[in-house]
Amino acid sequence: SSGRAPSLLRIIMQCCYGPLWLSFLLPLLLLTASDGSRALSHNKKQSQTRYSSAVREAVNRSWYDDVYPALASVQFPEEKWLSACVQSGKPAASSCCRAWNVKVKYSLAHMQRHLAQLLQPPTNRGVGNRKKTLSFFQPDWNCSGRALERVPEKEGDGPKWVCGLDVIGLHRPSKCLVYSVGSAGDTSFEEAVKKRRPDCEIFTFDPTLSASSLVKVREAEKSGTLTFLNRGLASKDGSMVFGNFSGAVSTLHTIVRDLGHTGREIDILKVDIESSEFDAIFSSGGLRSCMAAYRDDQPDVLGDRIGQVQIEVHGSKRGDPRTPIRYFWANARAAKLFATFYSCGLMTFSEELNIWGGFGGCKEFSLVSSSQAFRVFANKESPAECSA
Repeated sequence: SSGRAPSLLRIIMQCCYGPLWLSFLLPLLLLTASDGSRALSHNKKQSQTRYSSAVREAVNRSWYDDVYPALASVQFPEEKWLSACVQSGKPAASSCCRAWNVKVKYSLAHMQRHLAQLLQPPTNRGVGNRKKTLSFFQPDWNCSGRALERVPEKEGDGPKWVCGLDVIGLHRPSKCLVYSVGSAGDTSFEEAVKKRRPDCEIFTFDPTLSASSLVKVREAEKSGTLTFLNRGLASKDGSMVFGNFSGAVSTLHTIVRDLGHTGREIDILKVDIESSEFDAIFSSGGLRSCMAAYRDDQPDVLGDRIGQVQIEVHGSKRGDPRTPIRYFWANARAAKLFATFYSCGLMTFSEELNIWGGFGGCKEFSLVSSSQAFRVFANKESPAECSA
């Protein structure tokens, strides 16, 4: 505000005693001061409006030309969630399935609103800075408090929110399978999972480890906690440069094939790869084939066999120019990422601002599939209704 308000206020305080006079004069004072402030800032606001309109027009045009076609085929597989109870072998009329469908329908209403907003340009969502880039992506599913847990139970960048660790892969012949992509030498997540679930096969991937970090990971490997692969996750097979490091990278499809895991469910896919998640997930070798427009990418839709995802998502990428359009396109990348997850039938159950590490205003998101969500529901939330 302008400097008129304090000086006028002092005059009033000196000349007029008592709350009655002030109650009449103070509103007039504030009105006068605000009018002066508006006049002084009119030209500045006008120029800002012209600049914002130009950016809005450019972004909207590029959005509908380049981004919208990729998002237009996004479709959440509602039937997969609605039929999860029946698919488990329980009668549709059972109290378990009725209770499940009530919960699912509530979440689907939230999901439909998110899908409709997802197709809108970032400018229509009021996204214009890094802090707001990821604010649109909120949880749709409520993982019961008895099943939602931070693994391991400590502060820091390593732990992740998991839904139903105890019931992963329950009543399934194949072993629990965990992929942990990106470690920076911190194996606390893998150790916590292995302690609770000794039956889980855990694979850790990271081609960027320093000598000291590699020693830590190799020690965890010798203890039987995990199997380490000096390989990263990317949109194509080959090699990449990561700052001072360079190493081999592969697509998720290639990793699954090379490890002999084709056809198996990945119960936990943990991804922390410092802004490379956008290209790795939204790619022909990633999970993009979940979307109808990209079904031809891979005949095997890997995204249909992922139990849950724990992923660090960055508000922007290293090297992006520091301009308003940077934040709009960061949002576009995030939209493609979540459109892929939604098309794979994954619902977000946790989001948390990462205050410990990462780049570009990053957040931690956790998403769950219908099969894992129902295991949690039947065994943790409603065991009485679902045990019959």
